[in-house]
Amino acid sequence: MLKIVFHPDCDQPALAEATKTYQQIWRANGQNITEIMRRTSGLTFVEKKINAIVFEGVSHSYPLSLRASYEPDEKLATLVHELCHRLAFANRVRVPENSENSSLATHKQINLILYDVWATLEDENFAKRQVEVESARMNIYKEAWDWALGFSKEERQQRFESLKIN
Repeated sequence: MLKIVFHPDCDQPALAEATKTYQQIWRANGQNITEIMRRTSGLTFVEKKINAIVFEGVSHSYPLSLRASYEPDEKLATLVHELCHRLAFANRVRVPENSENSSLATHKQINLILYDVWATLEDENFAKRQVEVESARMNIYKEAWDWALGFSKEERQQRFESLKIN
């Protein structure tokens, strides 16, 4: 199983507490997350161990950095979101055609699988809530979600499959 080691960015108590929450989320769900991501994407993690920094800022995948102040559901959703980026990048999954904005392109790419990972991990309502949360954060996220969810589950799977480099 993929091992993630969570570290607070500094010694602030709020970061230490958030780090514990991320650790608990991973302990409770990590094996299930990686298995659902494998089944949904057909890909496995290249990395066996990842260090994650818990801080107060915008989450991102390289290096894995996770926002401390999110509520537990958003922590879970964000961890899965960033892991989808890492999974696609490490496996050299192409971005969708006609993608001029790299951030938009990579979010279109992962959103082809992310919704279904969330829905399988939790449920459809969780996935819908997280789409709403992400869509409210940035216009790029909303555009990427509108694009990906314009396809059926089967169409999303087919599109993601077509982006893989064989």
